[in-house]
Amino acid sequence: MLKELLKDNIQIIDSVPDWQEALRIGAYCLLKKGFIKEEYINAIIDDVYKYGPYIVLTDGAAMPHSRPENGVIKKSMSLLKVRSGVDFYKTQEKVYLFFTLAAEDSNGHQDAVLELADFLCNNEKLNKLITEDLNEKEILNLI
Repeated sequence: MLKELLKDNIQIIDSVPDWQEALRIGAYCLLKKGFIKEEYINAIIDDVYKYGPYIVLTDGAAMPHSRPENGVIKKSMSLLKVRSGVDFYKTQEKVYLFFTLAAEDSNGHQDAVLELADFLCNNEKLNKLITEDLNEKEILNLI
């Protein structure tokens, strides 16, 4: 399920000025496709300010998300890779990978999140995705 959600929703960029812009860019392809509303992106940023860096799941990777009622239209996920990484709010860590999740309800995304968790627990694969110059097809094969 994770691969299907990420297909055609992967972006790779060199750098961003700050973590807020990384969240906006990471979610933009979902917005452009009509899967989320603009307010969903704003809700993610507001939630980070309110709750802290809860979206940072492990060294180098985050899963930006908010509540379904904050603007989710269709279950979807995107991946933004920032080659140089970005300093994240209230952490000492750089984040390179932003797996933006838009879930229509509290349960419908669990399979994708479990697959993502398995991937993030594999340090070899995670490090390869962060450090190597992979294209979309190679990323999907790795995941």
